[in-house]
Amino acid sequence: MYYAPAQDTQHPTHPRLHVRDARDAHTVFEAVRHGHLRAVVRRLNELERSAYIQSGSIFVWEESEDEMGLKRWTDGKVWSGSRMREPYLFYDEKVADDSSSAMDHNPKSTYRFVDGPSRTWSSSAQSHYERSDHHPTGLVKQAYSAWIMESVSAKPRKWHLTAYFTYADLPSIPTVDQDPLLSRISVPPGIYKSGKARSRASDATPPSPSPSHSSRPSSPAPRHNSSSGGSQGRREHIVLPSLQSAIANTNIHRPNPHQHPHARIPEDQRMIQMLNSRPIL
Repeated sequence: MYYAPAQDTQHPTHPRLHVRDARDAHTVFEAVRHGHLRAVVRRLNELERSAYIQSGSIFVWEESEDEMGLKRWTDGKVWSGSRMREPYLFYDEKVADDSSSAMDHNPKSTYRFVDGPSRTWSSSAQSHYERSDHHPTGLVKQAYSAWIMESVSAKPRKWHLTAYFTYADLPSIPTVDQDPLLSRISVPPGIYKSGKARSRASDATPPSPSPSHSSRPSSPAPRHNSSSGGSQGRREHIVLPSLQSAIANTNIHRPNPHQHPHARIPEDQRMIQMLNSRPIL
């Protein structure tokens, strides 16, 4: 990252730009990484805030634990709670009621950037306007963060982008593809990773077991008294009956002449039939 001397007056990283998605933010980061744009290295003083916190300004800064660096971004304004409109966070400036009453009567389509309600949003800023329960009329702060990993061995660094705009001004703010410098910037893959992913609970979850271990059933232990040896067909699990069940089944199938007359030998059966057929005198 390009660092300006601490005593220099700090200016916006870009004076007038509308960033629409993560690709636009990464393009700005890449321009900073190569020294084409200048990052902010300390908090803005009162003079710098009043001069540069305005619609169109973009500031890139690196999060640092050092006392001389930037831990968080401050601008001296009062903001609403954050609203996530992927991949950015948006904050609406809290303005006085009398200064926003005239803007509240404007139709919602005044700041629409695509034709027709069925089309997808062309930028996160438009998504924020469409999905808000009120019409943001003052300054809007747009924030994005990413981890920069320049090499496998390098320690990841966290970069932030903070942008400001008003919806009255947004349609006239140039985009990345309209900027002579940024339109020529090519972002290599794998350098930037969204900073939100570091805080998700899913990242702390251990990975699932490999399918080769989780989906393959375990083979039963080989039987030592198996007569088939290593035969593939004999390796299935076999449950032997209990001793009581084996004895009961054996008694059922054993011939019993007292309980089963049909089990007598054929000659005895024939003699009994002849005696039963003789008339009684």
